Amino acid sequence: MSVLMTIVIILAIIVIWAIADFTLGRKKHQSESNKLTLSPEDGDWDFFSEGSTFFAQFFEDLRAAQSFIYVQFYIVRDDPLGRELFQILKKKASEGVEVFFVVDALGSHKLPKQVVENLRSSGVKVLLIERPKFPYLFYSYNRRNHRKVSVIDGRYAYIGGYNVGEEYLGKDPKLGHWRDYHLRLSGQVVRQFHSLIRWELEQSTDESFDIDFPDVSETGSEPFELLATNGQHMEEFFVNKVNEAKSSIFIGTPYFIPGRKLVQALKNACQNGVKVKILIPMRADHLFVKEAAIPYLLPLLNAGAEIYRYYPGFYHAKVLMIDHSFCDIGTANFDKRSFYLNNEVNCLFTSETLIEKISKVIDFDLQQSEQLSLPDLTQRSILDRTKGLFANMISRFL
Repeated sequence: MSVLMTIVIILAIIVIWAIADFTLGRKKHQSESNKLTLSPEDGDWDFFSEGSTFFAQFFEDLRAAQSFIYVQFYIVRDDPLGRELFQILKKKASEGVEVFFVVDALGSHKLPKQVVENLRSSGVKVLLIERPKFPYLFYSYNRRNHRKVSVIDGRYAYIGGYNVGEEYLGKDPKLGHWRDYHLRLSGQVVRQFHSLIRWELEQSTDESFDIDFPDVSETGSEPFELLATNGQHMEEFFVNKVNEAKSSIFIGTPYFIPGRKLVQALKNACQNGVKVKILIPMRADHLFVKEAAIPYLLPLLNAGAEIYRYYPGFYHAKVLMIDHSFCDIGTANFDKRSFYLNNEVNCLFTSETLIEKISKVIDFDLQQSEQLSLPDLTQRSILDRTKGLFANMISRFL
């Protein structure tokens, strides 16, 4: 048998295995996945759209913690910002604060083992969640825990798009200025984050730990609620909210690969006179995500939607605003990965003052962006079109 034939056979076996693995893994996941919906509870808020102000406040709250810290991110880097976080967590643990540190096993796979062991030896309880595992190795590799939530002393809860790394401070020259949206909540709504964490650990197939949550004594002035999903239900939620729109829809996302259902809902909205605006980044932090978006952007441009590309740097915010009266900020992107694979959580609210503040930031971001036209997407080179065909084939995994 020739070397070429051997290679072809090996590749065929790998492809067949990957398809079978993913198909069976997906069926098992669908049979087990569910969602967490909670009744709204009152809270107060702070909103962040700059990494410097977000991390300054976040680290200040961590340093002031008296009894309890729960920190969870998809990505935590072993860089100056990450090391500052590690030092804070270790110091608080040495002071007798109960400290929990949870990261996605693959999202944070570059964390050195010695860093994790050093945290543990310092009294920090560490969990690397959603490790790839048999029998569905390929599927579990693609299924990630994408949530980014933190809770401090039962007083403050954080949710949004920021992870922990120098690029989130705009220090990666390839990505430039980093734009993200993140919430800091206080009041009774913090109890929803306790419920989320408890539910998440019950769902996890990894090792877990028992947590005694502190009491939440503070009240709040406006209702907030969490929606958490495990690789299903988020698409249905977004489609339903789009269908409710009467006058306007704004979507901000770094990855726009939504699938047919959401695109059809947005097209219907355009045809019903709803003004649809979508903001995506000009730069890409992953291969093929820009190309994979084109088949979904084209029909929306034809339907009358306005599409903008953020130029100052990388736009990573995840936001849905309907009629300037409902808003959703969380961890879910408008892509197939967030809809069908990832564990996500979003915060839903109708606060007029918060929506007004977010709207001003969105308006500023749109002013810094370029509006796309049909020729921008239709007049592409043969190479770009070829890349687009390949991107469409693997769009579920981008």
